Amino acid sequence: METKEENFSNDSTMESIKSLTEKDAKTFLNLIYALLKDNGNPSEELISNVLSIYEKQIPRVVKARQNNN
Repeated sequence: METKEENFSNDSTMESIKSLTEKDAKTFLNLIYALLKDNGNPSEELISNVLSIYEKQIPRVVKARQNNN
């Protein structure tokens, strides 16, 4: 069962994803693809790296875009 904190994080992550430009989304998708392609067997570190993209890097890009506008 999700906690309120996890639900907020998921909502925040989804809002960040929806705020990406098409070019940004393609760039992140290529980055995730490269991480997955280079690892034959998923590991905790791989999953952590992909989650980091969603939870940290995407929001940073969205914030930077908003600050530039």
